[in-house]
Amino acid sequence: MMEWSRLLSRKRLRKAEQAPELPYRSAFEIDIDRITFSTSFRRLSDKQQVHGIGGSDYVRSRLTHSMEAARVGRSLGTWAGAQIIRIYGEDKVPATPFDIGHVVSAAALAHDLGTPCFAHTGEDVISDWFRDSGTGAEILAKLPLQQRNELRTFEGNAQGYRVLTRLQGWRGEGGLQLTAATLGTYSKYPWSAPDRPDAQRPHDRKYGFLGSERELFSEMAEEVGLVPRGPDVWCRHPLAYLMEAADDACYHVVDIEDAVKMRMLSFTDGEDLLGPMVQEFGSAEYRAIDDEGRKLIYLRARAIDRLVHDASEKFLERLPELMEGKACPPLLAMTGCHKYLSAIRHVSFTRIYRGQQRCETDMIAARTLTTMLDAYGEAMLAREAAGPDGQLPRRYASLLETIPGIHTMPYDRVGWVQCLMDYIAGMTDRFALRQAQLIAG
Repeated sequence: MMEWSRLLSRKRLRKAEQAPELPYRSAFEIDIDRITFSTSFRRLSDKQQVHGIGGSDYVRSRLTHSMEAARVGRSLGTWAGAQIIRIYGEDKVPATPFDIGHVVSAAALAHDLGTPCFAHTGEDVISDWFRDSGTGAEILAKLPLQQRNELRTFEGNAQGYRVLTRLQGWRGEGGLQLTAATLGTYSKYPWSAPDRPDAQRPHDRKYGFLGSERELFSEMAEEVGLVPRGPDVWCRHPLAYLMEAADDACYHVVDIEDAVKMRMLSFTDGEDLLGPMVQEFGSAEYRAIDDEGRKLIYLRARAIDRLVHDASEKFLERLPELMEGKACPPLLAMTGCHKYLSAIRHVSFTRIYRGQQRCETDMIAARTLTTMLDAYGEAMLAREAAGPDGQLPRRYASLLETIPGIHTMPYDRVGWVQCLMDYIAGMTDRFALRQAQLIAG
């Protein structure tokens, strides 16, 4: 049985002692501040949510989606926090409802920090390149099994944990040095990619941290008291289910709103999909709205409110099991809104994610990433073969000068592959496009 006194730990990663609480700002609010001011968070403004290059200025980017998810997470966490304190008692829960709201909000704010350029399309293109290309296969040949598995199934959640705990911030160790509670709530998939052929994982593709951050993840898991489920596998932090619900509630609904604005769906389509979730749908208040855009805003707001309410109730119902470390499906998948969300997912996959505009963006993304991976991969292999004292052909030397920190990048393959992927995954969509155009001449 996990304990809230540990699950809400304020201890910061790789910091010897817990910092004293400030009278005007909690440790979890400081987490939110550190995430908000990070360069990786700012880059989300130019990473696509659904509609990338060619989309309108209206639709969401990863940045606006993350901010919306954080606000929904705050509401979910604050409501749940009050119930947790009521059930377990103030002496067992060292936090206020607002503290717990800030934990969920911080995790939701950070949940997309590891998303590469072009989002899930980017993940797929990177994974395909390492599985299918000649240069990718040559690179994988001399890597350990776990790193090969990581590259064949590139995962933004795992890259995000690396961003938070190693790549961001000015501190020597621990990255942003977030609290263990926030890192635990962030960790939607608390296990690594398989490191041996017979290793079992709860999900065939998804994982939450890279082998290079195993020690950093283990330190956090021990601090908050996550239940071990096997080598490099832990149970979820209970609040991670609320973070997941905040993300799910936002993207299911706003993807429909954005698609209507992009004219990929009609207003009637949007109304038919969102209306059934809204109890006031068809009310005099709704009928009195005489503008389709305002009606869409009304439906979006009310639909998210319904999903928050239903997820909150389901969380409370399943909380005893979650505290034992038992896995359960996503909260929204167990609510009465599940059938409405299934209809939304069907339309999203058939008419939005595979629509003409999105396919054009995916084609650009595939060519952009493949061009960069081909060029940088070939150049880095040549650099490795030449060694620190070797001479590179001008075409490789000039190309590698475009990588920040190239002169301090290791020559061993495990090290340089990790650094190269940090660079490519951290790119914004437009920067990646410019680099590919430059490489292609």
